[in-house]
Amino acid sequence: MVLPPIGLKHAKLGDFATVVNLQNGKVSDAIVANESAPELEMGEGSIALAVALGIDSDPRRGGIEHGVAYVIYSGSGNGKPRAMDEIVSTSPRYFQTWGGPQRLNSCLR
Repeated sequence: MVLPPIGLKHAKLGDFATVVNLQNGKVSDAIVANESAPELEMGEGSIALAVALGIDSDPRRGGIEHGVAYVIYSGSGNGKPRAMDEIVSTSPRYFQTWGGPQRLNSCLR
């Protein structure tokens, strides 16, 4: 996933994350991989992330404006890219330690 510069005040490149499509309940593991343009309110995800979340992945007309929650585990990364197997084995542990779906739902109320 990509964050705007303001988002990188609390997260760093390489931090692990959990991304949830609030419209269909699909969950995906991710890392903060890049910085976007400052004028973007929120970041963006890769084509692979869109597919995992059941979101139209077409780079020109796909994506959604609302309905995605990002849980980023500040300080969890090392500033470097990670292998997919490491992302999918590590992010769920952070999500459960953070409080999992119950805490996410309480944050969204």
